[in-house]
Amino acid sequence: MELIYKTTQVETELKNALEKEEFRLYYQPKVNLSTGKIEGMEALIRWEHPEKGLIPPAEFISFAEDSGLIFPMGEWVLRTACLQNKNWMKAGFSPMVMSVNLSVRQLYQPNIIDMVCGILEETKLAPEYLEIEITESAMVDKKRVIEVIRGLRRLGVQISIDDFGKGYSSLQYLNEFQIDNIKIDQTFIRNCTTNTNNSTIVKMFIEIAQRLNMKVIAEGIETKEELIFLQQNSCNYGQGYLFSRPLPPDELIQFFDKIEQLTPQEGISKNLYNQGSMNEGLESNHQELRDSMSQQQGMTFKFIKKNDKFIHTVCEGKLLYRLGHTSEQVIGKELKDFLPIDIAKEKTKLYHKAWQGEENIMYEGEQNGIHYYASLSPIKKNGQVQAVIGTCVNISEQKRIARAVEEQNFKYEVITDNMLDLVGMLDKNGKVLYASSSHEKILGFPSNKFVGDSILELIHAEDIRTIEKQFHLMLESKLPCQVELRYKRAEGGWVDIEAKISPVCNKDGEIEYFIAVGREISERRRVEERMIKSEKLSVVGHLASSIAHEIINPLTSIKGFVQLLQNEVNNSLYLDTTLDEIRKIEEIIQEFIEFTKPSISSVEKINITSLLLEVYKLLPSHSNLQSIEIRQEYALDVPEIFCNKNHMKQVFIHILNNAVEAMPNGGIIKINVQRCDDNYIKFSFIDQGYGISKERIKKIGEPFYSINEKGTGLGLMICHKIVQEYGGTIEIKSEINKGTTIDVILPIKYPLAMGISDNLI
Repeated sequence: MELIYKTTQVETELKNALEKEEFRLYYQPKVNLSTGKIEGMEALIRWEHPEKGLIPPAEFISFAEDSGLIFPMGEWVLRTACLQNKNWMKAGFSPMVMSVNLSVRQLYQPNIIDMVCGILEETKLAPEYLEIEITESAMVDKKRVIEVIRGLRRLGVQISIDDFGKGYSSLQYLNEFQIDNIKIDQTFIRNCTTNTNNSTIVKMFIEIAQRLNMKVIAEGIETKEELIFLQQNSCNYGQGYLFSRPLPPDELIQFFDKIEQLTPQEGISKNLYNQGSMNEGLESNHQELRDSMSQQQGMTFKFIKKNDKFIHTVCEGKLLYRLGHTSEQVIGKELKDFLPIDIAKEKTKLYHKAWQGEENIMYEGEQNGIHYYASLSPIKKNGQVQAVIGTCVNISEQKRIARAVEEQNFKYEVITDNMLDLVGMLDKNGKVLYASSSHEKILGFPSNKFVGDSILELIHAEDIRTIEKQFHLMLESKLPCQVELRYKRAEGGWVDIEAKISPVCNKDGEIEYFIAVGREISERRRVEERMIKSEKLSVVGHLASSIAHEIINPLTSIKGFVQLLQNEVNNSLYLDTTLDEIRKIEEIIQEFIEFTKPSISSVEKINITSLLLEVYKLLPSHSNLQSIEIRQEYALDVPEIFCNKNHMKQVFIHILNNAVEAMPNGGIIKINVQRCDDNYIKFSFIDQGYGISKERIKKIGEPFYSINEKGTGLGLMICHKIVQEYGGTIEIKSEINKGTTIDVILPIKYPLAMGISDNLI
């Protein structure tokens, strides 16, 4: 409880300190160890507490990072440091590079590049006078760090690794990241003149950095002996209490002259420094370097080209022995002398590239069960490659973790690949970060087509506004939403999707991304439409039955009286016409009555070929058949079906009559019969008529809607009713001026629910 209370109290005080401007920047100079001139400053934050006095950063930075206050605090530090540097330049001081530290959380914030750029523009400080210091602990997310470093370097800002040497793979970072400077941690500088291990490590760091064209800054210099040691080993810059402790800007400028006089007075002469200092100990230093390299966890090697052969001159590190080699087996040898010939050939190609001057050559390898990652860096002099340095790190553990993650991802992929649901991940702007493979199954597009694009790219234009509105609501409320939308299908048309979109928040409660899970509801929509149509048919049927029965009786009487009048009138022309019209009314009324009767009276096993032959015999009397050819095609595995023969003939004749009427100029009508699957059979009637528009297709089967101007629409209503009562469906596809296809899909076995005994089937 006390810890929680203290944390809350400190966070509250930090927030108040920001508002009351209680933070101060102190500056510590960076001195050129050759000239003694101040060429840089490091900005260091202090908290001027009204009661506790000056508080160092170690006591409050962790609280700032945990609470998120590090972001406004870091922005204030950067802006204040840049302004101070600009003010010193205006005051006539020589230009200096201002160094500002970035914590891990600051480095990973999405807008870091824009923030730095904005502050440089605001303060009008040239980017070459700003240096961003990054600790090795920030290098965990390599991809993100590379992206940030590249962005900062594009601005012209310098990059420095702070506390160099404390991380476990510093050499790897030097190869992979575009670093300008390294700051050797003060733990190595301290006692470097008395501790052999420290001195060896410092020398190695300086040599490696300078061979990679980087500047070296030694921090924590406190004695004259340490200064001289660093000068003798060609360290570029120094920083520490020997020159000055961190001071407020107004106080610090009073000591500028004194600081710049210290190096010439206490250190070695400038000429001696520039000569390369103390060449007599060069061989000894090389040996110390090799000794240090042999203790590293990875492996460092160097090769030269001699007599058209790549000969290794250095090879040290613990990884060397884990790979099954020793220095003696490698030094003075070619690759083929200690590697299998096929592997040696492949690596020799990479060696050639490095010797041609190609930078940042990287590769992976496996030997003796150890996986390693290697990089090659050419060393040039006067534009010519003199040697190539290679570094290797053991990545066996990373590989193991990667395999475990891959296996886990594979399990998730198996799940998502076999789901019919659409699963996606979106960023806060609606850009697709991930799309499951089910997208290809349902929409026809490969899943990678969606990644990187806006979710709105393939959504129906009428649904975009709804989606945008829901997105804004989720960003504000951080609550999930459910939407229905239409997604474009690869082969054309649209798919109805019902989706639930849920925001995923980080530990700070901020939305990081969205998870969307969608399901196709096209079939559900069709079922709903069929249910609505069925309900309409049922209502109209009852209404039609009532009207028909009310009309039939008086109509019968009228017909009888008209027939009697025919016997009494000499000229019965008008009466004949009247009787014809009465008969037409009777036919319509009879259709109404037929529509309401139970369709299923008796069923029997029917041979498909015989059924269609009987239908065909009923058609030749139609006048249009003179120029129409009917072709029948049957699949070999078409079985018999259970149905009422007269009902099916009524359905098929009505469909064929419509096809004939749609082809006044003649043509071909195809009848295809085939199995859909084990339980259904499909009759396809394909004409070459004038076609039906999509809008009219939607209305076919509705009460009293007819595609024939003289029709009542009852024929298709009755066809739909008969087929539905057999457990089947009618589907219509058509193109204007190309023709229409009507599919009648019926179950092979008549449903038991209608009262048919199973042993008949």
